[in-house]
Amino acid sequence: MPRTPNIAGMATVLVAAIACPLIALSLPLATAGGRHSAAGPVRVPITHVIEIMLENHTLDDLFGHVKGVNGIPPGATFANPLAPAGSTSRTAPLVAPPNEGDVQGALNNSRSAELTMMDRQPGQGYRMDGYTAFPGEGLSAVTSFSPQVDPDEQYLASHFELGDRNFQPAIAPTMPNVLYALSATSHGYLTNTVPATGATWSTIFTELSAAHRSWRVYAGVPTSVLQGTVWTKLVPPDAEAGLTSASAFFTDLARGDLPAFSFVRPGVGYSEEPPEDIGEGDAWLGQLVDAVARSHYWRSTAIFVTYDEGGGFWDHVAPPVETAYGYGTRTPMVIVSPWVRGGVYRALTTNISILSFMQRLWGLAPLNPLNARQNDLMAAFDFARRPLPPPVLPVVPSETIGFYGANTLTDIGAPAPGRPLTLNLQANTRGLAPDPDTAGAVALTVTPPAGVGVPPGFPRSVELAGGKASVTVAFPQAGYYRIEARGPGGSLGWTTVDVGVGPDTP
Repeated sequence: MPRTPNIAGMATVLVAAIACPLIALSLPLATAGGRHSAAGPVRVPITHVIEIMLENHTLDDLFGHVKGVNGIPPGATFANPLAPAGSTSRTAPLVAPPNEGDVQGALNNSRSAELTMMDRQPGQGYRMDGYTAFPGEGLSAVTSFSPQVDPDEQYLASHFELGDRNFQPAIAPTMPNVLYALSATSHGYLTNTVPATGATWSTIFTELSAAHRSWRVYAGVPTSVLQGTVWTKLVPPDAEAGLTSASAFFTDLARGDLPAFSFVRPGVGYSEEPPEDIGEGDAWLGQLVDAVARSHYWRSTAIFVTYDEGGGFWDHVAPPVETAYGYGTRTPMVIVSPWVRGGVYRALTTNISILSFMQRLWGLAPLNPLNARQNDLMAAFDFARRPLPPPVLPVVPSETIGFYGANTLTDIGAPAPGRPLTLNLQANTRGLAPDPDTAGAVALTVTPPAGVGVPPGFPRSVELAGGKASVTVAFPQAGYYRIEARGPGGSLGWTTVDVGVGPDTP
């Protein structure tokens, strides 16, 4: 059945087997830093902090094949879920082939599932070996992606700085980890169900407001779906204007009104969470960073590209036990600024460390003891260096072409072989708003599974009218089918259609 994302859950947090060559880069080691310090503001050229938080990938999942990174170790194996019962057969982690930009469905990233898969043993810590044995996970959970799938993020990591010991704060799904990223606590909530009622919580937003520093949350979903959500507890009272659209990010940037802290979250189709194609979110990331790089803000900005949590994907590094709830698996943190040292930053961090960075930068107090214990990321920077030039990203489309199911708040479905599937296409601005002025032909290219031909009758193109188009297709054979769309004015888009696949479909 088609998967419909939990839009309510997304809104409350603002609101995937063949050999693969190593990417041709080697990242040097950056100097590791120390703990958070609130000893007063530091005099540095950074006056703006931007956090772009994507969803549900581990470091091994996206950077496990990059030289210089503590990635997937040689010889790593797991129990083979395709072997007969009682077999001792093992399987290596898989690399997604060119026809895949995601894996089937949504992996199980609940706290109970993650604890089982991480396999903590007395005296041994987490063995990180139960991913293929957990029902519904299987080979999908140990699939990693070629660097060619997310070229913009790979470029940023190789030209600036990649943290490879960044752990998700809690062994829990999206919402608790977003709460940690903004307030250094989940207030005891470990599921995506967090009430919107009750007293307002202390967050980085309340702290910045009290210090008369500006901030905004830029959401890639319509702000109307955020009303009545947990953001009523995260955003300070009488500061609802701080919760705005992703389109406003580009407007604020252009008119010179970028706040001190920008927190940017994606929309449906752009989060990178399975079953959404990683390439789509990566292209949007490219649009965001490119806009900053071309603005007068480049030399005064630090951009942190983060992921809320690992999403049920495997990572081989066992996390330290810091709190009753975590840490969880490693997630990528890419630091983009003209002032970074460059290379791999090996100090232990979490997304809470970005709070500590801002608090150190602006002389603010930690929100709680966990916040105070965080590495403040200052050692990832060298403010005496010659500033790095702005990035020249490989994929920065004028607009993206989004693929949707019934509407723009639902992902496309996962049909059975031979069943018709309607793909709804929409030209989206950089702010993920529909662009009704885009019209013309969109060339469609499908990459089918190995040994499978292009589906009969698959259209080579579709016509955008008012920025929208739809096409109904059928895929006779099971497997993953990756579709690329090239539209008017350099617009681009990707989606992966999962046809009759399961957790152990390679």
